[in-house]
Amino acid sequence: LKRFWPPRVPAAAARGSSARRGVRRAAMSDSQWNVKVKIETLDRGGVPTKNMWTQGAVVTVQIEPHATINMMKQRIALLVAAHMKHQTITTEANVDIDDVTKLSDVPGLADGGTLLLHVRQPKEEEAPPVEIPDDEDLWQNQDPAVEPLPEGDAMTKELTDEEMDKQNKLKGELAEALEDGDKEKALAKCTEAILVGNPSAMQLAKRAELLYKMKRAKAAISDATAALQKNPDSGKAYRIRGKALRFVGEYDAAKADLDLAQKMDYDDDTTDIHTFVSKRTAMMALKAAQDAKKAEAQAADATAP
Repeated sequence: LKRFWPPRVPAAAARGSSARRGVRRAAMSDSQWNVKVKIETLDRGGVPTKNMWTQGAVVTVQIEPHATINMMKQRIALLVAAHMKHQTITTEANVDIDDVTKLSDVPGLADGGTLLLHVRQPKEEEAPPVEIPDDEDLWQNQDPAVEPLPEGDAMTKELTDEEMDKQNKLKGELAEALEDGDKEKALAKCTEAILVGNPSAMQLAKRAELLYKMKRAKAAISDATAALQKNPDSGKAYRIRGKALRFVGEYDAAKADLDLAQKMDYDDDTTDIHTFVSKRTAMMALKAAQDAKKAEAQAADATAP
């Protein structure tokens, strides 16, 4: 016997199956309504919104008749970019419809019918004018002088044994001066060690830290920058430079450095300065936006007839 696959379906059975599919499609079609939603009111409260729909436009929503007005609002929110809480849906006679009302229960509404949409979005409350207080902790009358660095190839040259011994000896004398609390002597020894040649990023960051403690912000910034040229991943150099920048009023740059420093190597003692520059830069950005808006309004008034 020959076997056939797939098995043959009798013509009558095939016709019956096709008919059942047709009934199901018809049932599915009957279960969906096409409801026209006319945007009767569209007040976005002055908030700029990127959306193609405008007041007077008609949006067609395909939805089940047993769906509620609240479900209709959810569909509209996506189409019209209007939050549900800012929507009111009414009949064509401007009668408000409750959110829990089913579409099939709305008087006079059927497939192809129309509802009216009213969008009323409250205006954004404007922040009060920003007043940025004076920073009384800035270091005034900064000495512009920076400490010397090895010149040319000396910055990267390979040290001889004698030079390494000299540099290590100076590092020991630096440590002793720091223990004695003699910052000036410590700075001199640190500079001598650096000028031997090929200073490490750690050496440069150490001198930057010492200069920062001596409130020589510009010199500290210079050394921290040199340390970062040696090692771009030096969290300590970013931290010292960020702190020094804060005290010369370079708040944006200070925040950028301290953001990186705290991300690389979090330090509790840096939290207060980091918080200060973060808040101050935010205030500065808000004030700049307010000033720009005010200037734009003044320009518009000046050109108005």
